[in-house]
Amino acid sequence: MYIALGTRLPHLEEAGLSQVPFDHLAEDYDRTYAMTRVGLLQRAQVWHHIDRLWHPGQQVLELGCGTGIDAEYLARRGVGVLATDSSVRMIEQAARRCRFTDLVRTRVLAAENVAAVDGQFNGVFSNFAALNCVVDLDRFACALAPRVVPGSPVVVCLFGRSCLWEMAGYLGRGQPRRALRRWRPGTVRVSIGTGAEVLVVYHDRGQVVRAFAPWFRLEAMLGIGFAVPPTYLHGPVERWPRWFELGSRLDQRLARYWPVNRLADHVLYILQRV
Repeated sequence: MYIALGTRLPHLEEAGLSQVPFDHLAEDYDRTYAMTRVGLLQRAQVWHHIDRLWHPGQQVLELGCGTGIDAEYLARRGVGVLATDSSVRMIEQAARRCRFTDLVRTRVLAAENVAAVDGQFNGVFSNFAALNCVVDLDRFACALAPRVVPGSPVVVCLFGRSCLWEMAGYLGRGQPRRALRRWRPGTVRVSIGTGAEVLVVYHDRGQVVRAFAPWFRLEAMLGIGFAVPPTYLHGPVERWPRWFELGSRLDQRLARYWPVNRLADHVLYILQRV
């Protein structure tokens, strides 16, 4: 599970929650999440699908950049990135990681405040559930639209609404409420592993399509992490890495088909600005 947002946001404070713990996660984020075997396998799936979307010289707006792993990847392919995150510590990590290039600029910015970004971009990228922290997706999409060049892709990786691994794991432990938590409407409290919680919204396909219309058209819905489990279920992957590497390759090939695109840990939505 990845969530890259970090500073306080109004809807969290109203619920008595705080996103400050994301700042505290920044130092160990790569070691405990992003650079684990599971994290690398799922990220490789995302990269496989975005490799042909942007070309050297183009400019991409990244929302919820975390420690800058994706910004670094795009920059090494010659793509310019404005990498944003609402966690100051995450942005510090991202700036440090990308100091080898002038193609990456960093900025502390919550995704909800995308209207504060000037100019237009050749696309937008948000990986591993950063936008699940955005409660009003309709308002966000409306603010995002003027910042995207017509015809350009917007790539958003969100939590899947039904994760087979999660449902099976929690049902096996006799915890049906947690097994079906992604089906709950509205905001859901989620632990981030530091004794703190944040609010997320589990969006389904219909909600995403409606929120981004009429400014964006859905081009593809791809499963990320069907054969590869969430990061908190990393044990089997560590024990049998070759089997899960094979599973990850199968995920890439079958990403657009059911059940991979309906029961995966994450879903990658590729939209186009119209």
